[in-house]
Amino acid sequence: MVPSLPYIDAVPVDGGLRVRLTTARAVLDVGEDAVTLSAAGSTFEFAPEAEAVLRPLVDGRTVDLAALADSAGLALEDVAGLVQELVAGQAATVGNLL
Repeated sequence: MVPSLPYIDAVPVDGGLRVRLTTARAVLDVGEDAVTLSAAGSTFEFAPEAEAVLRPLVDGRTVDLAALADSAGLALEDVAGLVQELVAGQAATVGNLL
């Protein structure tokens, strides 16, 4: 994977980009009204629909944005925005397929 440095402004809406968490000790707490991810010394709160995006990442997988969008039933733009929050918080990295 290529580091996220080229994506300083925002993660591009590119289904081929792959994402993975930068920590092995991420914790996902699923509630009725929100999903909370604790990773890289930060806590992120998302809508419940984000669980389908976050679960494979917390499980240690490296997944492309298109697969995350498909499995979650969300628009690719929304998944890229969610991943941007994680990248900005240094909890995830994004790169191109090799």
